[in-house]
Amino acid sequence: MDLPQATIDDVIEQLTRARSEASDSIEVLRAARGRVETDAPKFESPKAILEYLDFFIGFFLSAAADLDHVIAELPASPSRAGVDTLRQIASNSAAEQRRCLMFRDKWINKPLPYEDVRPLLNQVSVDSRDQLTVFRNLNIAADQLDKLVGPVTAPPPPEEGKLDRRALFTRWFGK
Repeated sequence: MDLPQATIDDVIEQLTRARSEASDSIEVLRAARGRVETDAPKFESPKAILEYLDFFIGFFLSAAADLDHVIAELPASPSRAGVDTLRQIASNSAAEQRRCLMFRDKWINKPLPYEDVRPLLNQVSVDSRDQLTVFRNLNIAADQLDKLVGPVTAPPPPEEGKLDRRALFTRWFGK
């Protein structure tokens, strides 16, 4: 499927929106963390829930910092590294979807000792899952940026008489 030709400004807008949503998710998860700490006796395993929250807060902070870096470099010179960063965030987010499902199965989809904590657990699960979806969609921005950056160029051939590392080792050791 061909994407419409995007401009640098379009990509910056997409990334800024994803960055803003990450900030919102981080704040929601931090607030939920405070509630879990306050109501710890009501949870079957507050430590496991806090670990889940800490993981995603850290994950989202790291991805947001990476987005800040890519956004900052785009107006001056979009790069292959920026495309790779976006693809890595998207890939990592896809891999972490399973963590959300396991959390839901283990801590939500069952009778709870205190049913009044279910909405909080649902909120935590939905917010983390939704933010992962936002990050997974960075592949679209990466594809658009990839078109703007242009094709990967091969390194220049070595100067006549000089051997690159591979040629040098091939000469010394054969194939």
